[in-house]
Amino acid sequence: MDEEFITKTENMEQYIKKYNYLVIKADTSVEVYPSLRRIQADILVDASTISKKLKENEGDYCYVTSKPMGYVFYIKKLA
Repeated sequence: MDEEFITKTENMEQYIKKYNYLVIKADTSVEVYPSLRRIQADILVDASTISKKLKENEGDYCYVTSKPMGYVFYIKKLA
């Protein structure tokens, strides 16, 4: 398996622009997502709910709870 690592700041900036959100999941794993809709599909919290909660914290971060599972997620806007 040939993995590629980011070795330049410019490449990291491009990566962050592609993946706008960082999510820490209930199992403490961390994942990045390009959109709220992709997060919604994965954690079962509506994108509009996530957006509203982000706005409460000036668009920086929020905590949401998935009703079907009762799990808490931390979402941080990267760019």
